[in-house]
Amino acid sequence: MPRFYITTAIDYVNGPPHLGHAYEKVLADSLARFHRQRDDKTFFLTGTDEHGQKIAHAAAAAGKEPQAFVDEIAKRFVSAWKTLNISHDKFIRTSDPRHTLAVQELFRRLWDAHSPKTGQPVLFESDYEGLYCEGCEAFKQEKDLDAKGRCPEHKKPPRRIVETNFFFRLSEYDEALLKHIEAHPDFIQPDYRRNEVLSVIREGLQDVSVTRPNVPWGVPLPEEIPGAEGHTVYVWADALLNYLSAIGWPERKYSLWWLAKEGDVAGPGATRQDEFQHLDGQGRPGAAWAGTSHPQFTNALHLIGKDISRFHCVLWPALLLAAGVPLPRQVYVHGFIYMKGEKLSKSLGNQMDPVELSKMGGPDALRFYLAHAIPTGRDGEFTFEQYVEHINTHLANDVGNLASRTVTMVHKYLEGEVPTEWDPASLADDTARSALEALIAAAQAAATEVPKAFQEIRLDEALDAALQPVVRANELIERVKPWAVAKDPARRVELATTLNALLETLRLVAVWTWPVIPTKSEELWQLLALPGKPGEIRGEAAKPAFGPPAAARKLAESRILFPRIEMKEPAAG
Repeated sequence: MPRFYITTAIDYVNGPPHLGHAYEKVLADSLARFHRQRDDKTFFLTGTDEHGQKIAHAAAAAGKEPQAFVDEIAKRFVSAWKTLNISHDKFIRTSDPRHTLAVQELFRRLWDAHSPKTGQPVLFESDYEGLYCEGCEAFKQEKDLDAKGRCPEHKKPPRRIVETNFFFRLSEYDEALLKHIEAHPDFIQPDYRRNEVLSVIREGLQDVSVTRPNVPWGVPLPEEIPGAEGHTVYVWADALLNYLSAIGWPERKYSLWWLAKEGDVAGPGATRQDEFQHLDGQGRPGAAWAGTSHPQFTNALHLIGKDISRFHCVLWPALLLAAGVPLPRQVYVHGFIYMKGEKLSKSLGNQMDPVELSKMGGPDALRFYLAHAIPTGRDGEFTFEQYVEHINTHLANDVGNLASRTVTMVHKYLEGEVPTEWDPASLADDTARSALEALIAAAQAAATEVPKAFQEIRLDEALDAALQPVVRANELIERVKPWAVAKDPARRVELATTLNALLETLRLVAVWTWPVIPTKSEELWQLLALPGKPGEIRGEAAKPAFGPPAAARKLAESRILFPRIEMKEPAAG
């Protein structure tokens, strides 16, 4: 049985959640729900990144201790994802003691490890002078800055610092990373993001500082490392390990999700675990391939934003190779949401509170907008006008209107009883029969394209395909004119055939859209008086079945599923 392990980037808690955070969570949640609907074993991880100098400063500015500060903001993230119906299996916080122990074990392994080219220790101590952007929690090179010498994202010049740090010998992992990415092109997707990473590696990698002195709010280095006193782990080396610590690393149980048998791998990019064995420079027992009788394959999917792709696609895999851990299966890099040309961020003051926005049409309306209006993997521009128009057009006018009209007609003409007749030849008009054929063809195409697009992380296209039968069904109504057909008892079969086609369309749409709009899909399911739940429909039951109903049933009373929303800007975050 396929096993699906999906993670989002954990959110930095120097401020409340905004729409950009919500976008990533909705994408990941929709993928996780899709796999659960197929009965795949699924584990979905998200959480909060709670260490580092920036958070310490934010806590001080708020007059609070760092732990109290992050406790308060983490609750806001938990609450927001509950409101948006995000179904994560675990919410990890990097201030958890269990995570701290795992980070310290990583650094013990790094201290023992040797680099793949020269065999030098991968962890070494050195003086450093450089430009540090506190907003990014990262050192910058001059080429990374804009024409005014500022961080392009935070619009502030980085601060020049001089300190003694422990460094990771990242420069020696260029060949190993290039070899892996070129041999496994699905490791980084979309392909244009992969090409960006390849360009960065080919330009030459620099050794990177992985500790900070005199930054007490963080994970302290293990005391057995000489010179460790006073050093805390660099926030990125700390935060990235959540993907492992959350599933039990360094205990072997982590491999239950990080790895999978060949037939159980959840998607492209998988690599045999022992492909990395030659890079296990430290020889410490407990590497993922040690003692396994049957080779397994990498199986973790990281869903992240493009601003942190270098950390996830360069630093993170190099750290894993040094620590003797197989790489993730795939890193999928999504784009940004912009408002008036600017990325949503606290530093630019243009955050949008997703909880407030979800009050305009409900949480499922926001989920639908984020998954459908923004092409997966590309950037998107948010405006309130577009948001309202998108929800009203696709949900209120198309899906909602079809559901309301269909259920109302069944009640009006057949006393709410689903008809038993089915005969496409009964449609009297050629254009009506053509419309029915177009509807069935659209549904059959969607039955193939919807799951394919979900599996390939093309959520906007999955929803496009799922909604095509709705468009065709509304066209069928206009061609048949059931209100006219119902006046003639001799045309009972024509009326029944039309209504059954509409009801089957709605059933399929409820199944196909459930990963993205689970609450509204379940409401539609109840309206259709169908057994079970749309999130449990799989296999043949999820395919088109135009024809007479399997069993007699009476529909629930018609009601509005998707009320039209009016233009009213919610409060900013």
